[in-house]
Amino acid sequence: MVAFDQVNAAFLTWLHDNGAKVSASIALQDYSEEGAGRGVIASSDIKKNEELFSIPRHLLLSPLTSELSKKIDLSSMEGWNPLMLCMIYEYCRGSDSLWKPYFDILPTEFSTPMFWSEEELLELKGTGAIDKIGKQEAEAAFHEKLWPVISDNGALFTSSPGNNSEPDLDPKKDNAISTFIQIFHRMGSLIMAYAFHDTAPSTDKEEGGDMDEEMDDDDEDEEKINVSMVPMADMLNHKTGHNNARLFHEKECLRMVAIANIQAGQQIYNTYGELCNADLLRKYGFVDVPNPHNIAEISGELVINKFTQQDEAGKDEKVEWLLEYDGLEEYFILEADGEIPEELIGCAKILMMPLDEFKETVVKNKKIPNTKLTVEVQKGLRELLESKLATYPSTAKVDLNCENKHHVS
Repeated sequence: MVAFDQVNAAFLTWLHDNGAKVSASIALQDYSEEGAGRGVIASSDIKKNEELFSIPRHLLLSPLTSELSKKIDLSSMEGWNPLMLCMIYEYCRGSDSLWKPYFDILPTEFSTPMFWSEEELLELKGTGAIDKIGKQEAEAAFHEKLWPVISDNGALFTSSPGNNSEPDLDPKKDNAISTFIQIFHRMGSLIMAYAFHDTAPSTDKEEGGDMDEEMDDDDEDEEKINVSMVPMADMLNHKTGHNNARLFHEKECLRMVAIANIQAGQQIYNTYGELCNADLLRKYGFVDVPNPHNIAEISGELVINKFTQQDEAGKDEKVEWLLEYDGLEEYFILEADGEIPEELIGCAKILMMPLDEFKETVVKNKKIPNTKLTVEVQKGLRELLESKLATYPSTAKVDLNCENKHHVS
């Protein structure tokens, strides 16, 4: 606990010395016993609309603030790569970096599936998380996009003696790539879980924090957004339905403001978005129970196989038509209310149709049939859901029994 308090004190001193303002009504708190690491607690009553802290823009860690942008042209790099390189560079600088106290307070270990063993990953079989971990793809991107830049500019990514960085960091050393891959995974996990999309200074806009959703925006929107690490803002945890603070982007700073009255002793929560447990686990390493935003994902491949197993006539032609007219999804989403998506019903109807009927009623009219459930489609959907359930390695009842035994022990 002494080390925890010392790191907290050094971090808060660093914020103060660099122009940040932190309310006396909040404090950093250890929530590790709840599986949440650090968080922010109200040390006294807080009123709605009260400012919790403000962070000047020069303290954001991004390609706009890191010295690396003055040494290497990052403008042609895409996605998170510019921020990733800046974070690796600043980490290598150790105490020579402005952000050393910030790195000291950030986690070095993660509970996300990216770091699970093969045996542990088997528990995710059947869920929407396992196919989205992307560890191999991430490492391939590192080798292709980042390592050439690091190795070609080795002096910039070499730790200096006594700078309190990881010892002997030098891209020119034998086996250095394995060390840098470990650093890459840490920085990537920090970006995934902690980074914010900082809107242009000219627009005061709220920040929700869901990285993947905003990265899917069109190119024009991406050009107006800077992916940044925001010290202190990333100390707030998330709990579905308990959001009581929000980050506002202003010209000179970013401000966290209470959006509800908060009593002394209560944890202060930002929101990471309306995320299902599969996404919370993949990005942040935890789940919410209960979570009204939970979903089940049924792959389009499973739907095709199920609804064409009795009659494969015209299967390829039907799939091609569905793809052309947006009638087939990579994943069909079943939400917590249990409603069957109309898209899934329409897709199932087409796949089950005799080929002649498909050509006469669907191809000729160029539209998906009505989505009224028939007895035949209902039967097929029930079998589809049973097939989906069979992909899980255990039942909900077995998992709950295991969880209860774990709590008792």
